[in-house]
Amino acid sequence: MQTCPQRTCFVRCALLFLGPIVGSFYPDDALAVRPFVTDDARVVYKGQVLTESYGGVTVVNGDKPAFEARSLQGLGITDRFELTAGGFGFTYQDNQARPLDMLIQPKYVLHSSLGAIPSLSVAAATLFPLSGNRQHWDGYAMAHLSWLLFTPDPETDPYDNNLALHFNLGMKYRYDAGPTTFQSKLYWAAGFEVVTPVTRELRILGEVFNGDPFSYEEKFPAFQTGFRWYKSPMTQIDLVFRGLRNGSLETQAPTGAEFAPGWNFTIQMGLRMLFDVFR
Repeated sequence: MQTCPQRTCFVRCALLFLGPIVGSFYPDDALAVRPFVTDDARVVYKGQVLTESYGGVTVVNGDKPAFEARSLQGLGITDRFELTAGGFGFTYQDNQARPLDMLIQPKYVLHSSLGAIPSLSVAAATLFPLSGNRQHWDGYAMAHLSWLLFTPDPETDPYDNNLALHFNLGMKYRYDAGPTTFQSKLYWAAGFEVVTPVTRELRILGEVFNGDPFSYEEKFPAFQTGFRWYKSPMTQIDLVFRGLRNGSLETQAPTGAEFAPGWNFTIQMGLRMLFDVFR
């Protein structure tokens, strides 16, 4: 069977993953949490199918840049329960491509509210090792608090808030199958989303977090900031700038890129699409 050169394969994969993002600028429906890390205490509506796709480039301190793309899929099973799975994707650095870990995450909303009383949800996830050591099984469990403030009309979509504040608290863990060991560490994240004076459809977002939950090695300090455009009620597009400071060449991003000591920066673009398949 004929094989393609690595660069050719990389270009084809990039077009496969980033194509939907480019295509979203034309008429059609589509909605985004990732590439932002801080999760909210909300789920999609019952019967909705979602896909979150994002990709970008990391400028690695003292090394070659790393490219990555990932796609997550999910389903609103009930009005309170959502299941996210997938994580299909790859990272490309220094002429080497590698797959990303697969993920499955159930999420349940315990309390839903608008205003000063926060909404509360819980989630847990397991990452199936594909990108590196097959004996390392990473995962996380956490709670999400969301203050959804200044909704123009109580009858409008609860996603349409003038200001939203989110806080995550839980743990990241790693199970090593050989030798059998279990490690865990504290995880937290805090973020906000606020409307801009330009238009309600354009929002500013920012967050700080104790490392991405997709990566056990990542730790504080890490931040992201950027813009979110609500193209339609079913479409969100994100443009994100991220900074992460690490002190070890062994530390890897959830993309699989190796981070050098000092600050490393990433620019990403993300798209979340919602489809009323079973609604």
